[in-house]
Amino acid sequence: MENTCTVYIDEAGDLGVNRGTQWFILTAVIVNSDDEIRLREIIKSIKTKLNIQNIHFRQLRGFEQRSYVVNELSKGNFEYINIILDTSKVTLKCENPTDKPSFVTYNYACRFLMERVSWLLRDTNRVGKVVLSSRGTARDQELIDYIENKLLNYEFNEIANRFTKIESKTAISWDMLQLADICATSMFYYHETNTYGLITPCYNYPLSKFLYRRNDKLSNYGIKYYSNEMKPDPKYFIQRMICKM
Repeated sequence: MENTCTVYIDEAGDLGVNRGTQWFILTAVIVNSDDEIRLREIIKSIKTKLNIQNIHFRQLRGFEQRSYVVNELSKGNFEYINIILDTSKVTLKCENPTDKPSFVTYNYACRFLMERVSWLLRDTNRVGKVVLSSRGTARDQELIDYIENKLLNYEFNEIANRFTKIESKTAISWDMLQLADICATSMFYYHETNTYGLITPCYNYPLSKFLYRRNDKLSNYGIKYYSNEMKPDPKYFIQRMICKM
């Protein structure tokens, strides 16, 4: 008998090339049905403690609140996968002049993400529905159609048949999408340089145990760079970390 789960997908950063943020993160959080109640309880407790209605990681007040959130969530159980793009190195050219480069790039990143989610579900004998974080625009349905009609039915994709439904919801109305926002934004802070020239990787540390590993391998599974050229040299992180050994 197959176990069931839900795949929550959200993002952090601005995919616009040469504007906004340097880094863009597309994240899927996989939550088993049996684990969801406990995670919802943790999220509710966090909101009560911080006296907030919704958790939007970038809008939290400083280091202490963000650290508290990730530490509390580390008491739950889930898995997550990240596709990471350096927007300054996106060179994709659209064959169709009416296509937007950011949409085409996003779709390709979504393919990477769905492949890896499907491998995880296949290897652990699970099926799951997918919940996308809604933008409240026509793009929501476009993305659903793209996943259903192109990604899942394209023979050259390495996507296993593990998905039961694709839908979109707003993060405000759906607590578990806020978990996806936290995971995506934590990985974003691991990469994005702030106004002081520093990165903040520490938010990611309590959550790193939940990253998808296949045969104990993290690279290209829980952390997948869009292309090899986008993977930073280790010096990038070392030179920007405030906490150094």
